[in-house]
Amino acid sequence: MTPHGSAAVSAAFGVAVYVSAQARPAVDAVLARTPGMAVIQADEPGPDGCRRIIVDADSGPTLSWLVEALRETLGADLLRTEDPVFTVASTGKLGQQLRASTATGRDLALLDADADRRVIRHLVAHPGQVDRFSGRARRVALLSDASAVLDFESLPAEAALPAVESQAAHLHRETGLDVVPIPLSACGPDELAAMIRMMAPGFGASVLVHTHVRHIDAVRATLRAAPAPHPASQPAPHPVLLDAINDGLAVAAVAAALNHLRRRGVDPRHARVAVVDPQRGGDLAGLLLAAGIHDLLLYDPVAYGVTLLHELAGRLDLLVDLIGLAAPPEGPALLRVRPESPPLLPQATDGPRPLHALPGLLRAAVTAHCPINMAARVAAVHAIAAQAPFGALLPRPDHPQLAPAVADAALRALT
Repeated sequence: MTPHGSAAVSAAFGVAVYVSAQARPAVDAVLARTPGMAVIQADEPGPDGCRRIIVDADSGPTLSWLVEALRETLGADLLRTEDPVFTVASTGKLGQQLRASTATGRDLALLDADADRRVIRHLVAHPGQVDRFSGRARRVALLSDASAVLDFESLPAEAALPAVESQAAHLHRETGLDVVPIPLSACGPDELAAMIRMMAPGFGASVLVHTHVRHIDAVRATLRAAPAPHPASQPAPHPVLLDAINDGLAVAAVAAALNHLRRRGVDPRHARVAVVDPQRGGDLAGLLLAAGIHDLLLYDPVAYGVTLLHELAGRLDLLVDLIGLAAPPEGPALLRVRPESPPLLPQATDGPRPLHALPGLLRAAVTAHCPINMAARVAAVHAIAAQAPFGALLPRPDHPQLAPAVADAALRALT
């Protein structure tokens, strides 16, 4: 058992145990022989005179061993166990807020058919005022085809819900927008693009998360190539689309790269940078160039192996690793950028996460009601880099000034 609050354990591998009041010594005895690390985070009175003890472990195997050992040792003294990960997941993580008043009959009349008819007639005559007289401008569709959920292979769409809901909770917390998690069963990027286009009338923006970068690229290409609506028809709103790679991870990675170089006293304009397995990073390479890094090597480890990379390492100032090299070359600074394995939130001052950039860029896109372009991403890069505290590559993703700074910088670039 490690000291209280050890950084080696995580609430993601926690358990709440309800035990009889006299069973605490037995719990301590189990923790003392745990093969990994386990920490008691809370011990408080529970219902009916029992104790509620919350224990965090360092990994899934340690947690499994711990729960089984507690059951064997405590027997009847173990009243029940709860897994906080599943408890939180079962709540749905997000709820719906009613903004219109329904306290009186007059309030209800404003939500009735006659009231709706008046607003609809107005919007048919003045389609540019939809955002003014509806909640669309603050509603965001958070979409995933479940093709790249963390380090899993492609999943059934509904299995991606926990990850999409968590991302929605983070984005809602940082932006205040109504973020709706929507996993989609799409047969390929063309169908995914068609679904996004169909949902556009009801949402201020759509964001692709936990979706393979190849699918993201194909969806964006399909939307750009969409034919113009029939002249006699009312043109549908063009989707405002963001994604967690190009508008999230890549922006944060470039900000970290700039700070990496500056920390070592290297002018980014003269830096020699290599990106390993660049296709995983979306337009990361283009963003590095746009941000002022001109000497850029795109290295494909599948085509060239790793031996050549080690030979080239002495000429490099920074190595951006998107594949997770088991033995990276010594010499250049190393920045790990893994879409499948983001760093834990408390450790994200040294590694990029989409949440460094995505909330601010989403605010800007919804406010301007237009897609995020390269100029806005570059502005976001510099805003994020400037927010990093001394000695860190990046600010904390939940820093209160981060999302506003990114949004303001991006809005200036967009307008």
